[in-house]
Amino acid sequence: MPLSTSMLFWATAAYLIWERQDKLQYQTSLVASLFGTILLSMLLLKTTGYCEESFLFIYPFLAGIAIATIASGFRGLKEYWRELVLLFFSGIPEVLFATLADPSPVTAQFATAVLWYSGWPVTQNGIYINLAGTSVQVYSGCSGVVAMSQLLGMSVLFLMLLPLPWKWSQKLIIPIAAVAIGFMVNVARVALMAILVAQKQMESFEYWHEGSGSLVFSVIGTMLLVGVVWLLIKLFTPASPVREEAE
Repeated sequence: MPLSTSMLFWATAAYLIWERQDKLQYQTSLVASLFGTILLSMLLLKTTGYCEESFLFIYPFLAGIAIATIASGFRGLKEYWRELVLLFFSGIPEVLFATLADPSPVTAQFATAVLWYSGWPVTQNGIYINLAGTSVQVYSGCSGVVAMSQLLGMSVLFLMLLPLPWKWSQKLIIPIAAVAIGFMVNVARVALMAILVAQKQMESFEYWHEGSGSLVFSVIGTMLLVGVVWLLIKLFTPASPVREEAE
């Protein structure tokens, strides 16, 4: 997850704590404080050397647990469940997505379908998309894991910040929609990559693949998610009754 997005999660968690700072119970124990201090020290020591990418994703959540334990002990962790959920979704879903399943074949299949229905003579072979004598490999980095995990985190951010008087079944629509949007936006990106390679436009390919163009799809995904949240608010939030003025 980009540093700016990670900072947004940290800022939101800090805001939620500041908002109810007078209601928190700062009661810890020697064991809890020792545990939190050791865990936080280990995390900080780890960052002084080489850090695997997966460690950087789980670092915010573990640091949050350490700080919360030092402040309020083991029993007080439940007071920080919103903040810990936010820090969990700031990076861990990307690790889980990449570890549990590789959606690259499914991404290639959907991108092939998009190209085929658009009139392109395309075929698929596993994670390879064959178009006009060229072949594009959909490896794990282009599978959509990043887009899906980022939008999933943003959906949790919306749920924590917006006062939505909904049922849980209604709230679940937002993270489900976030994952679906992230997947489909990435499918469109992969389809565009295949077209650019087939047309030998390698400079444009590099721009949309790893350059600034790749950020455009992130913006599109975020805007679509915001649109879905706005529509759901209009749909599920009851309108305030209009008061009749007394004659």
